Amino acid sequence: MSVHQPVPQISAPHVGATPDDADLPEVAVIVPVYKGAAMLGELVRRLRETLRGIDARYQIVLVDDRSPDESWTGILAESAADPGVLGVRLSRNFGQHAAISAGMAHARARWYVVMDCDLQDPPEAIADLYRHAIETDADVVIAERETSGLGAGRNLGSTLFNTALRWSSGLEVSSKFGNFRIFSDKVAAAFRAYPEQLRLFPAIMTQLGFETRRLRLPRNERAEGKSSYNLFKLAKLGLETIIAYSEKPLWLMTGVGVAVCIASVLFGLTITVNALVNGISVPGYASLASLISFLGGLQVFLISLVGLYVGRALAEAKRRPVFIVDRLATAGTPGTPQRPKDTP
Repeated sequence: MSVHQPVPQISAPHVGATPDDADLPEVAVIVPVYKGAAMLGELVRRLRETLRGIDARYQIVLVDDRSPDESWTGILAESAADPGVLGVRLSRNFGQHAAISAGMAHARARWYVVMDCDLQDPPEAIADLYRHAIETDADVVIAERETSGLGAGRNLGSTLFNTALRWSSGLEVSSKFGNFRIFSDKVAAAFRAYPEQLRLFPAIMTQLGFETRRLRLPRNERAEGKSSYNLFKLAKLGLETIIAYSEKPLWLMTGVGVAVCIASVLFGLTITVNALVNGISVPGYASLASLISFLGGLQVFLISLVGLYVGRALAEAKRRPVFIVDRLATAGTPGTPQRPKDTP
């Protein structure tokens, strides 16, 4: 029998293995909540109905990423009414993927599901994911979208983001699938042990490996509000992720530097030969100014790129918490402030 260590409530960066699963629920659902107050009641109701069809024991972990609306009030009400619902409130907005990590640190089950709070991924599909995982003996089953359920601008941004990330890092990411998936407890333990400060849930899950399947499922239009990701945020996240997961831009810039050096040598030889054959003539100032401006801009770009990599390495070396928990809400003690244990 394997020996398991207790899991601390904050996983930044060290988290132990999962505990003995003798009394664990069959499925735990982790939902990062941001501007989801209007959909929270329906989400929990549909999750409860679906999970009860799988097993009477279940866990729903709602992580309030310091949402500016009344999401925490709704989470308090749901957790007070149902002992299977756990509310986790972060001390500030850490971002969706850090919120998922917070949920993973608190959830305990044999199988885990991560999904968004906007009801675009139907909670009823969890039963299909669970059944497919059992039937195929897979460790991970990813929901592949039949339609994106996004607008044209967001579709374009998502496609560009995933294409750039796939090219630069080799990770198997696509706009056809997002966070919605089910995975086993050993995958969850491996995810918790992952030390990266920059959390991108699909990218980390891809790097973990394990036996993975896909299941094609419908995706609904967003019922309320709109996504907090715009083109600028997607571009910023894409650049940060490429720097965190790939060295290919550095190699590419090395190739550009070598090519510029070779071109400079050839240009110098051409000028020398021309001067020996035709004599020295006054060069054009416009071409000279253009060349100097180009090389100056290229140097600034290369230095900035290296600076981004150094900055990312510094952020990883600081080992700051990925998230900080402000409050936990469970049945009987809703909204009571609690100090997180094992805070780094």
